Amino acid sequence: MMGILDPTITRPEQHFTYSPRPQTLKRLRIGLIENTKKNAEAMLCKMAEKLAAAHGMKLQVLVHKPQRAPLLDSQIAELEGRTDFVIAGVGD
Repeated sequence: MMGILDPTITRPEQHFTYSPRPQTLKRLRIGLIENTKKNAEAMLCKMAEKLAAAHGMKLQVLVHKPQRAPLLDSQIAELEGRTDFVIAGVGD
């Protein structure tokens, strides 16, 4: 049987809270999530390099997300507490 997604169907509203913004960008710890697409890791690392040069940030964690899958619990645990923010990226 084939399922059809109707974008006009209303869904229950989801509430979430944003993380507080840092007071400064100085010396923040960067987490990167690379998604196995071509050039994703190179692009993310270049962004981290530029943030380090501009704000003294440090690349703390780089995880490689399984293709077409969510992060593993172990990868989330690796990012939590060791990073101040995370950039998830794509390649080509």
